[in-house]
Amino acid sequence: MTLKDVYNHLAQRLPIEQIPLTWEAMGYTSEAFNRWVSDPDFSGWTGDLPTAEEARVIVNLLKTQPGNSLLDVACGYGRHALLLAADYGLRITGVDVSPGLISTARRLAEEQDLDIVYEVRHAADLTWENEFDSAMIAYNSFSLFAPEVASVVLQSIHRALRPGGRLFLDLDNKPFNCRYGRFDTNWATWPGGLTLGEVCFHEDSSVEVCRDLIFRTDAEAAEAFIIFKRIYSQDEIVDLLSSCGFQVEQIYGGWDSSPLTDHSAKMLLVGMKQ
Repeated sequence: MTLKDVYNHLAQRLPIEQIPLTWEAMGYTSEAFNRWVSDPDFSGWTGDLPTAEEARVIVNLLKTQPGNSLLDVACGYGRHALLLAADYGLRITGVDVSPGLISTARRLAEEQDLDIVYEVRHAADLTWENEFDSAMIAYNSFSLFAPEVASVVLQSIHRALRPGGRLFLDLDNKPFNCRYGRFDTNWATWPGGLTLGEVCFHEDSSVEVCRDLIFRTDAEAAEAFIIFKRIYSQDEIVDLLSSCGFQVEQIYGGWDSSPLTDHSAKMLLVGMKQ
C-alpha cells in the first residue's frame, strides 16, 4: 500500500461519528483479530498499570484468600489470571468470547504449569450456580456489552457467585468522557505499516466508538477494527448493579484508591452478591 492509497482511503472513509452501532459485529469477534491473538508471536497488551500492580489491587479489593475460586469474565489471554493463580493461589476460571484469546490463554497457562480452566463463552451464557467466591471484569471490558445485554451479564455472574461473593469492575468514568473525551485521533507507526486510531464519544447515548484503520505495506486495502463501549456514570452503574442483586461496597477513582470525581478517568467498583 502506497501513501496515495492511504490518502484515498482516508478521503473516502465513513466519518467515525456516522458509524452504525452494530454491537454484534465488533472487532473482537473478527477472523483477523482471532488469527492475530492466537499467533505464538502475539505479545499481548498492557493495562493502566503493570499487571502485577493491578492484580495486587484486585485481590485486596475482593479480599480473596489462597484457595478461593475466582471467575475472570472477558479474561482475554489471561493477563491477570496467570498472576492471580501463580502469586495469590486463586483457583481461576476464565471465559472469553474470542477463541483466539482463549487459545493463547491456555498455551500460556500450560507453559507456566498453572491449572487454570478456560472456556470460550459469552458472559451472558454462564451456566454456574453458587460456584465462585468472587468474579472480575477488568480492562473496561464490561463496557463492551451492548446496553440491553449488560444486565443479563450481571445476572449471569450473580447466579455464578456464592452468597456474599464479590464482583470487581474496572470502568471508564462517564463525567470524564463528557469533559475531555468527545473526539480524538492518533497516528502510530510500526514495522510493516501504520495505524490511525479514532475515538468518538456520543454523549446522548453514552457510547464511545473506537476505530483503528490499519494500513499494511504488503496489503492492497486497509483493515478496520471497530469496537463500541457503553460508558457509565457512578449513578448509572450503581443502579444497574443494584437491579441485578449487587450491593456496591467500594467505589474509587483509580487504581490508587483515590476518591471518584468528575475528573477521574477511571472508576473501580466492588459489589457484593445479596
